[in-house]
Amino acid sequence: FDAVKALTKENLASFMSMLEFEKFNGKFDTKISGLGIDALVSEVQNTDLKVPKVAKNIPTVAEVTQGEVILFAADAIKKMGDDGIFVLLEGREQTVNYVRTPLRFTLTMSDMSLIGKRRAAQRLAAAALADVDEGASGGEIVAALDCQLEKMVKEASS
Repeated sequence: FDAVKALTKENLASFMSMLEFEKFNGKFDTKISGLGIDALVSEVQNTDLKVPKVAKNIPTVAEVTQGEVILFAADAIKKMGDDGIFVLLEGREQTVNYVRTPLRFTLTMSDMSLIGKRRAAQRLAAAALADVDEGASGGEIVAALDCQLEKMVKEASS
């Protein structure tokens, strides 16, 4: 990933045009359409979007896309508000400070390592979920979790 070549003004505009926030299947969601991807974020948020090759580049991408993210989020918040939904926006304080709101809350964590542990648990559970059928036994779920954990460990060490 070459940030200088990939994150040009033109590319960012193109990437943003691949995102659409609307109601899909009766629920608000973000649709990604481009670069061979056609998916709703809700379908890939705990799998494809949590893999190391994505996660490790988030700070680099976030550094140059903050304006685009704020505009996208503000538009999404407006759409949901217009639909009668009260919105709780979660994010890094440095980012959400730019969203206009009469109410603001800041949550803090005493152990920041919990963020990484939570992310790992989300990825593990989502991957294991794809391997079991509804009504799976406890043993089948544990086996799926063990299998996915082994894959994650191999992925992390390569």
